[in-house]
Amino acid sequence: MIFPHFSTFVTDGIKLYFACVLPTLFPYLFVTAVLSSLSVTKKISKVFSPITSKLFLVNGCVGYALLLSVMSGYPVGAKMVSDLKNNGYLSTTEAQRASTFCSTPSPMFLIASVGAITFNNKNLGAIAFAVTLLSALITGIIFSFYHRKEKPITLTPITNGEKNDLFFDSVYSAVISVLVVGGIITLFYTFTEILLFFKLLAPIESIVNYLFGNQLFGKGIALGLFECTKGLKGLAVSGASAKSLLPIICALCSFGGLSVIFQSISYLKKAKLKTAPFVFSKLLSAVISYFLGLVFSFLV
Repeated sequence: MIFPHFSTFVTDGIKLYFACVLPTLFPYLFVTAVLSSLSVTKKISKVFSPITSKLFLVNGCVGYALLLSVMSGYPVGAKMVSDLKNNGYLSTTEAQRASTFCSTPSPMFLIASVGAITFNNKNLGAIAFAVTLLSALITGIIFSFYHRKEKPITLTPITNGEKNDLFFDSVYSAVISVLVVGGIITLFYTFTEILLFFKLLAPIESIVNYLFGNQLFGKGIALGLFECTKGLKGLAVSGASAKSLLPIICALCSFGGLSVIFQSISYLKKAKLKTAPFVFSKLLSAVISYFLGLVFSFLV
């Protein structure tokens, strides 16, 4: 039964990764690896420190991680936070705070992929991007109260000697990172397909259908909890208006699905950061995004 389909599920997951994720993620991972190896972090930190220290209670180099997260989308922000912590630029508490808001979908994903292609509405994608970014910033401000007594500090970066081959090291780092992300995406794609095959998502679908009164909402949201892109495609065929879909789209994209969460955790664990605060921050951000989506739905 499931075995002939299993290989198809895996193949489809790999195709999704190669078509949609690898071409956009790899260049950003390479660039971040290069920048992390150059002496630019201190300079960027000085620029962002007045803002990040007041809003998020972290030092300025987190602004660098946030900027890259906003530009390239998850899980680049989590990787940057992990690298900054391991290289001695962030304390454990600062890195934990930073992880809660340096985890955002990119404008390319929301405006081009979700808005223009999936829902045929660029305006919806642009509003969703603004809402998810605002939600991440609000979440970061809330988590500035995490171990509030610990203030931003200036650490001495860890130096491992002069790097002899910056290009090779950066390519190697980017390749390993993008392969890990691809493996997680493929696993979760396959997992969700198996859940659909055995109709194991039926309880979640029933609850959502009862709450929203739309049978296709249930499937889309249930899938989105595991893999965001599949969930959004399910919502796109629900026949609902863009105005009613915006809050749900924003919530799912802020949460990212378990696939994105596990991608991020794979990096955060390297910096020995706690998983619970990060997962809670993603849930909180999703709730904030939902209500902000309701507020700004009139713009769609």
